[in-house]
Amino acid sequence: MFTKKFTAIFSIFLIVAIVLGAGLGYYDARLEAAVTPKSHSLSKVKISNEKDLSFNKDVINILLVGSDNGAQGSEKGDHGRSDSMMVATINFKTKELKLTSFLRDMYVEIPGHGRNKLNAAYAFGGEELLYQTIAKNFNIKIDKFCVVDLSAFEKVINRIGGIEMTLEKEEADYLNSTNYISKKKYRTVKAGKQILNGNQALGYARVRHVYSKKYGIEEFGRTGRQRAVMQATFNKMLQQNPLDVIDIAIDAMSDVSTDMDATYVKKLILSVAKMGTTEIDQLRIPIENTYKTAVVGHYPPCGYVFFVNFKANQEALKYFMFNQGKRQDFAKNYGGADAAQTYGYQSKYDYNRSKGDSGNIFNTSNTIEGE
Repeated sequence: MFTKKFTAIFSIFLIVAIVLGAGLGYYDARLEAAVTPKSHSLSKVKISNEKDLSFNKDVINILLVGSDNGAQGSEKGDHGRSDSMMVATINFKTKELKLTSFLRDMYVEIPGHGRNKLNAAYAFGGEELLYQTIAKNFNIKIDKFCVVDLSAFEKVINRIGGIEMTLEKEEADYLNSTNYISKKKYRTVKAGKQILNGNQALGYARVRHVYSKKYGIEEFGRTGRQRAVMQATFNKMLQQNPLDVIDIAIDAMSDVSTDMDATYVKKLILSVAKMGTTEIDQLRIPIENTYKTAVVGHYPPCGYVFFVNFKANQEALKYFMFNQGKRQDFAKNYGGADAAQTYGYQSKYDYNRSKGDSGNIFNTSNTIEGE
């Protein structure tokens, strides 16, 4: 369940932190100009269940959101649904870096908006409502946020000369025949190993409806592709001149919306660099065997969703993020998939575990919510 990897968004910032540590003063002015904190802050967000939140004074949690609207949408209120949602955890006492990804199709309670997919929270109320939703359903404290315009990844990948990826035939055919690769002239990918430019790589990372032998299908396949793109980007970044990495990172800050000012960012960078940590523990929520998949066809018409065993995932997060409790089989000890919150739906089980999906699959599109 918990794996150590050099992957994900925060890995890139870590390597930048290390090279910045020696000569940060030279880049102070550029960093100050690049970082413009937003007027709203997660520290001021009212959380209804604040007394129930897990936290640790030695831990900082940063909400990372990937969005098509990015920094501009966050400021104007036109947020759009979040394309990816993660929490980067920094434990200064244990010198650990951790990354938790939250699947966007989880069926959750959104304060003031009833039940819907997790990524709808960002569309309804930006990072503030997304934090309130995560806190309500998973009982964790988050300190800061970063919203990254996904076009920033396209720019970064182009600046490092593209990334090497291996595509399966079905993936290549799908990308060449759809608009996932937004620029038609780049719909020329092939099966096998190749170099993808930023537009192609971003399209690949968004694919959901094609089965992958390696990652599975739907949200599992999509998040697997995202991690693969991030890993490839990180590997390519390691091959770059450190000064070029700094330039790329600072330029990318114009596509980031955050409640951290330049002083906070600098302190965070230096603190992480001094930790000397190069491994990242990674967790996906929901954890295995604690959810059921379904199709919800009633209002709101959510479509494909995950019904979640919240208690099991809350306890897993408490241990993973804050080192509270003990390591255990959280799924088994808290009821597994059978304890998933289905909100009164009458489940029709299919038990079809083909094509890489895991957990019970059932269709509730023709049932009535019976609370």
